[in-house]
Amino acid sequence: MESKIFTKIGGDKKLFFSIVIPAHNEALYIAHTLKKIGLLEYPKDLYEVIVIENGSKDDTYNIAKKFESENTHIFTSPKKGVSPAKNLGIEKISPKSEWTIFLDADTILEKYFLNNLNNLLIKDINNIYSVGTTQINPIPFSKKAQHWFRFYDIGHKFTKTSYAIQIIKSSLLDRVRFNEDLDMGEDLKFLKDAQKFGKFFFLDTNEVYTSTRRFEKFGWWKLFIYWNIPPLLPNFLKKRFVYKVIR
Repeated sequence: MESKIFTKIGGDKKLFFSIVIPAHNEALYIAHTLKKIGLLEYPKDLYEVIVIENGSKDDTYNIAKKFESENTHIFTSPKKGVSPAKNLGIEKISPKSEWTIFLDADTILEKYFLNNLNNLLIKDINNIYSVGTTQINPIPFSKKAQHWFRFYDIGHKFTKTSYAIQIIKSSLLDRVRFNEDLDMGEDLKFLKDAQKFGKFFFLDTNEVYTSTRRFEKFGWWKLFIYWNIPPLLPNFLKKRFVYKVIR
């Protein structure tokens, strides 16, 4: 994975980031995700990692526990589901947190990611941003996957939506939470609610990668339809859709 060269912008100002990772049956991915986060070129005392294991039937929790450290903490959610896991993560973030990153367990952050994100956010001197997402690259790489991911990037940028990663100002998390009644479309509602308090941003970066496993197993066009139809429906119909977990 090639990373962009980090260029220092904005002096020495550094924000504090919380990275929340919900993890359900992620034994094949969680170790690599946490290992890469541990290699981030960013002060260790200015970011934290919170893994919320939820309802796993594999060794996700024990594998994640091996990475526990001063800035990495592993918890188990008493409730099943990604929304309860993310909401529990919100309860665990440090009072010092300025921005929170919700990250899928199979999504990789390369070493300059937090620097790139920090540079974007510290230039927001008028404090207009409330929530955002980033460009994402596929793992494994293929021309087909790259074309699809660029298509999704364009869509996320202009529809103000996301996939695999959401970033929100931590001070908003007492007013914005994930809807635990929704199994699909909870991210879209979360993003929409956050935009009531500020503008959406899109970070162009080559520092974020995610697995194509869902697309390969479910079908690229089928998944596109499956992700885009339910969010357009009213909430009482959204609740009938169940996210198909693919591991």
